Amino acid sequence: MALDKKEKRKEQHRLEMLHAAELVFARQGYHLTTMEAVAEECGWSKGTLYLYFKSKEDLFFSILIEKMDQFTATLLSKLHASEGIQGKITALVEAQFYFFTENKNFFQLVLSEQGKVMQSSDSGLREKMLAQQHSHIDQVAAAIQQGLPKTSPINSSILAVSIIGAINLHLMTWMMAPETHDLEVIKSQVISLFVNGISPDEKI
Repeated sequence: MALDKKEKRKEQHRLEMLHAAELVFARQGYHLTTMEAVAEECGWSKGTLYLYFKSKEDLFFSILIEKMDQFTATLLSKLHASEGIQGKITALVEAQFYFFTENKNFFQLVLSEQGKVMQSSDSGLREKMLAQQHSHIDQVAAAIQQGLPKTSPINSSILAVSIIGAINLHLMTWMMAPETHDLEVIKSQVISLFVNGISPDEKI
């Protein structure tokens, strides 16, 4: 039991450090961020920070992985609780928009550091992140498949990637010019498009 409490404290400290790092990265960008700045933000010594994360790159990719873990867990719960393909598509779109608005700084960080995300990492965490993304799509596709009629010709993996890709592009466009785009309108239109198609009389 004592070991469990110790591990829980360590995990809490790790999450506090990741949260602080996310704030610093969002404020200063990847290249200007230092381990010293992150340590100061979270109130721990730099030495303690290095006990949890080997480098700034380790911190950066750990944030991405942690966020995706959180999103996948929340999304799958909502998908499995939704009935039918319409319910599952609606749950997917609404969850992704909600996750974005709740983590706007995180997405701005990812968008501004696309070059870093696309580079190989010395720690192997980028590769872990990519594998995690593939797993996320596979799990979403499997949940969507449960809502499709058995006779449906729709490939659930293609449908999942199409919905996720469309939302991501809309969100990136919104971030570049938020004053000209209404996220609620976009969300409603995306749900309608994937549930009903272009014609309101066409159903999946």
